[in-house]
Amino acid sequence: MLVEFKVANFKSFNEEQVFSLVASKDTTHPDNLINAGKFNLLKTAAIFGQNASGKSNFITAVRFVENFVGRSATKMNQGDPIPSVAPFRLTLESKAKPSCFQIKVLIGDALYDYGFSATRERVHGESLTVRLPGARGAQEWIDRDYDARTGETKWRFGGPLSGEEKLLREKTRDNGLALSRGAELNIKALSELFLWFRQRLYIYDLSSPPTVLMNVTAESMIDDGQFGTKLSDMIRDADFGIDRIKVEERTRGVGDVASNIREGLSEQTLKMYLAEKAFSINAIHHVIPSDSEEEFDFMAEESNGTKRFFALAGPILHALENGNLMAVDEIECSMHPLLVRKLIELFQSPKANVKGAQLIFATHDSTLMDQTLLRRDQIWLVEKNKNGASQLRSLYDFAPDERPRNTEAFQRNYLAGRYGGVPNFGPALEDFELK
Repeated sequence: MLVEFKVANFKSFNEEQVFSLVASKDTTHPDNLINAGKFNLLKTAAIFGQNASGKSNFITAVRFVENFVGRSATKMNQGDPIPSVAPFRLTLESKAKPSCFQIKVLIGDALYDYGFSATRERVHGESLTVRLPGARGAQEWIDRDYDARTGETKWRFGGPLSGEEKLLREKTRDNGLALSRGAELNIKALSELFLWFRQRLYIYDLSSPPTVLMNVTAESMIDDGQFGTKLSDMIRDADFGIDRIKVEERTRGVGDVASNIREGLSEQTLKMYLAEKAFSINAIHHVIPSDSEEEFDFMAEESNGTKRFFALAGPILHALENGNLMAVDEIECSMHPLLVRKLIELFQSPKANVKGAQLIFATHDSTLMDQTLLRRDQIWLVEKNKNGASQLRSLYDFAPDERPRNTEAFQRNYLAGRYGGVPNFGPALEDFELK
């Protein structure tokens, strides 16, 4: 479970920003919390803000950490630039510094505090501190620090990694992470944290066409009949007029690739694509007044909102069943606000969410800023300061004398600009005239 995420000098974030899922002293909505030993953690958190404020950049930061941890040991070679590292560019000082990331996760009863800093050329620092169950204090397992003046990296390993120091120093590349290399070398002490990134953290952008995600959901339905039944029930209860979903695996043909795209593919790439699994997805509708049914091609004949709900429903079921963390950008894309609200309520249900699943989502839908749905510490605002840098805080993080009361109409006050995070339009947008 996610406890905290920090980001600094990445895209629109300059100074370090702290995003915490540790519950505040707010006493509302106790069902929205996960009791995790010494921690009370939030099941969901919403990020609001105007366009270009940094909402998507925050989700991108989480995605970058997940990708770099998962791929730095196996998908990169010595000398390769680290992809997607992007420092804050509106000050001369920040452009030359590394981007920094820190994440705290609770796995079982063990608390992992992991972080790294990197530029396009190399990793500058890496740290891992672990508090094991029953231990008096935390142990420092990894401490890595690159000195740009000397060109040398200092390493310190502790705890169960003390005996692996020579191996990790020799095998970890300048542009890779010791965590990733250690897991690839089957060092057991690092496997749990590495597998959390690979198997428990999922990031989605619903503004993009959901074709790939739909295929993932379709494959899960074929592999697990019970999963398919649950998903069909979700689709039916979402009031799309669909009785159930029918999925079949099929063989891909050359005709599945548009001719203009096919011309730019190598023969090997085309063969690899055609060898991948493909699925036909059909929505079964009831014909009135009769007992007959009609099949609709899901991709061609159903709405964008229906497709996105189907694509997201699979990962949601997996998250609830396995205790995963989901981070979703533009969760409301093409879907009705009440439907999105139901998905949030599903995560917050004490009956549906018994494994500690968590949902972080970025949205423009201010109707979700509702005190009957979310606590103040679940509502986060991101806006840019006068220097163009994104700043992040929750409604509970306001100074005590400015903190919104639980009885306030959050949405109305937000749209009125009382909390920040809304556009400040210039007069041209309302008085613009064509001459």
